[in-house]
Amino acid sequence: MAKNIDLKSINLNFLSQQAKPVQLGIAGGIIVLILLIAYFFVYSGLNERLSELKDEEESLKQTYTEKSKQAANLDVLKAELNNINGSFHLLLKQLPTQAEIPNLIQELHECATKNGLNMDSITPAQVLNSNSDDQPQNKSDQQVIQTLPYNITLTGSYSQISQFLRDVGKLSRIVTLNSIVLKRNEKDNTLTLNAVANTYKALTDAEIKAQNKNKNDQK
Repeated sequence: MAKNIDLKSINLNFLSQQAKPVQLGIAGGIIVLILLIAYFFVYSGLNERLSELKDEEESLKQTYTEKSKQAANLDVLKAELNNINGSFHLLLKQLPTQAEIPNLIQELHECATKNGLNMDSITPAQVLNSNSDDQPQNKSDQQVIQTLPYNITLTGSYSQISQFLRDVGKLSRIVTLNSIVLKRNEKDNTLTLNAVANTYKALTDAEIKAQNKNKNDQK
């Protein structure tokens, strides 16, 4: 049976004179120590890098899957975009030009007269450059449609006013009626309609350029 090695009695300066078991034990200890140091300073760093690469691989796989789905639906998306552009241009054609605005006002008068209504007044209100009548616009958004509002007041019966509203919806150019207020006249039992008639005009390229110039000057 081998004798136990007393580590305290080992002198490293005379290692070559030590017994073989002692030399082998010390060499094995040094090798183990080197391996531990190598693991903590080399392999542990590699393991962290490997973990990062695995996470990156999963992220790239998800991105690839999403892009593949988008690529598969590309033709469908192009068709939808073409439909949207077609609808947009069709709506733009329904907007009156600047030269047609007076005729549009005349058509409102004719709608009122045809239905036996008295058009008490029709006056232009503040002109708005917006894509929406009710929502505030971001200053950085480019406006391509101008809202042209008119305050109108007319008087007649309920049925006459109802038919007037339907006829306005059938005009060749887009006109919307907002802020509608009905008041009953006690004297003759008629109704007075106060409303804002909005029509919309597509801005010309020159007007859009001027709009962008004004925004740049304000920055």
